Amino acid sequence: MIATTNPDVSRRTVGVTEKCTFCHHRLIKGREQAAFEERSMAESDYQPACVESCPAEAMYFGDLDAETEVAAHAHSARAFTLLEDLGAKPKVIYLNEG
Repeated sequence: MIATTNPDVSRRTVGVTEKCTFCHHRLIKGREQAAFEERSMAESDYQPACVESCPAEAMYFGDLDAETEVAAHAHSARAFTLLEDLGAKPKVIYLNEG
């Protein structure tokens, strides 16, 4: 195995591109850790790598149904989604300048 390969992520053949899973393997680890500690999962237990590593801190990830910073951004006047008019129910929300 190559030293730079993440063992938590399955390998794909060259040229195969997949839809982002928001680092599902991290979600599983967060759930297992919370269960091991016999507590409910907190928002800080799971962040996708892209959010964690964004140098501009321009990305947020969290629960849209709770009173969180993510939910506040999602319900602001600046928030918009793509393809919602086609019947898709997107969970990726963008903020425009404002």
